[in-house]
Amino acid sequence: MTSKSVDAVEIKQTKDLDVCVSRRWAFIKTGFLVITWIILGVHAEIVGPTMKILAQQTGTTFSGISSILAARSAGYMFGSILGAVKQGFIKRYSDGLLSFAFLIASIVIFITPSIRSLLLLSIVFFIQGISQGFTDLGGTNLILTMWHDHSSTAMNTVHLGFGFGAVFVNLLVAPFLEKNEIIVSNVTSTSILENPFSSKISIPYTITASLCFLIAIGHSLFAIREHRIQRRTLQMDQSAYTTVTNVPLVDTQVSYSQYSPRSCGNGYFYYGLTMSILWIVYMFFVTANDLTFGKFFFSYLGSSKFELSTKSASLGMIIYWLSYSIGRLICAIVALFVSVDIVLSVIWMAGLILAIAWIVFVWIIGLSSTSLFILGSFTGLIFSPIFPLSFGFINQRLVINPLLLGLILCGASLGGVIFQKIGGIVMDINPQHFPTLLMICVLLSIVLYSSASLLSFCHRRQVAKKSQHAISKNVPIVSHLNEEEEEMTMFFVDTKREKQ
Repeated sequence: MTSKSVDAVEIKQTKDLDVCVSRRWAFIKTGFLVITWIILGVHAEIVGPTMKILAQQTGTTFSGISSILAARSAGYMFGSILGAVKQGFIKRYSDGLLSFAFLIASIVIFITPSIRSLLLLSIVFFIQGISQGFTDLGGTNLILTMWHDHSSTAMNTVHLGFGFGAVFVNLLVAPFLEKNEIIVSNVTSTSILENPFSSKISIPYTITASLCFLIAIGHSLFAIREHRIQRRTLQMDQSAYTTVTNVPLVDTQVSYSQYSPRSCGNGYFYYGLTMSILWIVYMFFVTANDLTFGKFFFSYLGSSKFELSTKSASLGMIIYWLSYSIGRLICAIVALFVSVDIVLSVIWMAGLILAIAWIVFVWIIGLSSTSLFILGSFTGLIFSPIFPLSFGFINQRLVINPLLLGLILCGASLGGVIFQKIGGIVMDINPQHFPTLLMICVLLSIVLYSSASLLSFCHRRQVAKKSQHAISKNVPIVSHLNEEEEEMTMFFVDTKREKQ
């Protein structure tokens, strides 16, 4: 029994690595998805260093300009809802959806610098949010479809590109920003931004739009190839059906409605429903923390409390996004050898310590430019892997169909809508409260993650007891269990045989 257990552990440790190197086409496609996420990081994060300029162009405050971020998150949520409704389309045409998403992004990014109306800019960002929602839906569905239970490493690797794209866009925009200091009046929430910019941001925006267009072309080529494969497969299936008509087809799988929580919970209604709700709310706070900090950290660096130059603020953002990418790279490698739930638990403990450090430095010790850069870099390092790792963890505990994926992304976008609006108000009234938003999101995320983990543990234990009871009574076991539950069942089978 001992040698068999050791062999099982060794197989478990190398399984993800073996799968990664054995699927050649999936590996190539994942590589292009990394490039896709790099450009996604470019067009999504270009608003960070240029937010001051966009606010000046529309004659509004940080609280006013945060409306465009809320509008983008609302568009993201709208796109996610469309994806949840059109499940069959997402499954069949993920590459086509990605191509369409980046075509939209290229258009809206190209026209953004010429807009002077806050309302029109909000509409444009709403459309950009739809494209981001389509990107996450199509890309995540491709990863989960190609890698299944081994998606944690692939998800982290793909999302690694986002941080590199954000670093690139900060380097791209920096030469076009004025070298003057960023001075913002924080007296009231209706105060108008001072020291107007006259930088020519149309050049970096045009470059970004061109990159989005190239990605759209790339995914259109993938879509054409997939369409040909599907058509050829359909023809082969029809041919096989006409030549072999006397072989009965037996479907041993238990099927559930795609709109039922049973389809997500491996046949367990209340487990699927409760876990889905917990993960949707969990992703609400995870994404709220990620989006709010990433978008407003540049403005926080340039607040009157620190009075950093534009160059120094850009350097701080570059350090943040480099750390962001490094964090995802480290976890992509670690997830090959360590269980994703262990990695997530360690990250959340480190995140709690970091959030406490932010509060201590802001309210007790006092922040200097050095400590601000250090805390910012650790924030990117620790929190960046949480979003992709969470999807890998959820995929091990539930069956993620397009409906659940859309609802999770809806919850994530709603968190972005609410907290980015709150972040803009906080930056106008008192930027010192900005790290408090971080602490709120971290605490609530930990509570929800712990609750979901505890529920999953209790459910698996209950399933194991039922399996053990069925084995002792020699009752056949219904095969609607996931891989982990099947492994637990086989463990009890081996244990019983050894005792006999």
